[in-house]
Amino acid sequence: MQGSIQSVQRALYILERLAVSKDGATAAEIAKELGVNRSTVFRLMETLIRGGYVRQAATTKRYYLTMKLFSLGSELLDQMDIRTCARGVLESLQKQTGHTVHLGLRDAYEVVYIDKIAGTNPIQMYSRIGRRAPLYCTGLGKAILAFLSEAEIAAFLKDTKLVPFTPNTITETGRLLKELEQIRSRGYALDLEEHENGIRCVAAPIFNHEDEVIGSISVAAITFTLGKNKIEDYAGAVIEAARAVNRLLGARL
Repeated sequence: MQGSIQSVQRALYILERLAVSKDGATAAEIAKELGVNRSTVFRLMETLIRGGYVRQAATTKRYYLTMKLFSLGSELLDQMDIRTCARGVLESLQKQTGHTVHLGLRDAYEVVYIDKIAGTNPIQMYSRIGRRAPLYCTGLGKAILAFLSEAEIAAFLKDTKLVPFTPNTITETGRLLKELEQIRSRGYALDLEEHENGIRCVAAPIFNHEDEVIGSISVAAITFTLGKNKIEDYAGAVIEAARAVNRLLGARL
């Protein structure tokens, strides 16, 4: 049994070693690193080659990874449901803060609410799964917009009229760009009654396995229960929640 476990550990080492080496590796190099003889490495390589994970160059005899691991990873990503991945994180965040928690995904120039856990306060804000909101004046939206590429932000500003929803809505391009810069610097976005009067929110971005921003997580509440100075106290918890989801999605950030 111990020998089988050791063989698995060695095989995993080989896969990880080849994954970070553009030039592949020889049996002698692997044997030296593992502290085993070359015959052991040859047996492991034969098994990995039969499984389709490793190939050997005919001329140099060096070993390289095939695309099989990439294919397996892609299959896993296709099966992943972000709501399922994030649900436990959202529940923990709601328990930690006591306020309503949202999960949103970007859809072009809007954010779509795809999950929600209501807060515990008897007086609740209105929101619903499936609701859409602009990127430029919501916490969820600004957390996404700030981490788009410069070209995407420029296209957004060219195509979008910054319509005021409340007296606090940012409608000047220069001011919005400055706000986005601050969001990138601190890692979270604030909505201080910019989309709806009486609603405040703090949000952080979510990234996919290619480190592209795809959505965000927020804590939101009516101003009566979430004072202007209090809302930033939850920023750290929201950032950590977003990072937890990022890890589940394979983001490297």
